Amino acid sequence: MNINLQLSDSAYKRLVSGNGRIQGTIGLVSPTEGNFNEHVKSGARTGTKYIRLRHGRASVGDTSVRLTLRIGLDEADVIPSDIIADESRQASDFIDAIFDRASF
Repeated sequence: MNINLQLSDSAYKRLVSGNGRIQGTIGLVSPTEGNFNEHVKSGARTGTKYIRLRHGRASVGDTSVRLTLRIGLDEADVIPSDIIADESRQASDFIDAIFDRASF
């Protein structure tokens, strides 16, 4: 099956330059034609800085700070309260470093 896709100019330029894949969805207009809608990554456009943690991630944006953790209760030798304390400490150090570099 062949489908004719309509891409934005910026998405096409990135594909042609060979910068990897572009993630998105295809909205079919007809059985053989569709529009490609690129997924917007929040950190890419807003200047959000983040750090990956073993069980989640911490991010600092222009208007908010976020810490997300996901701890599986079936992980061997893991005490959830220890993970929360340890990774929130790592996130706090990361956020402090971001604010120390920023001039308010």
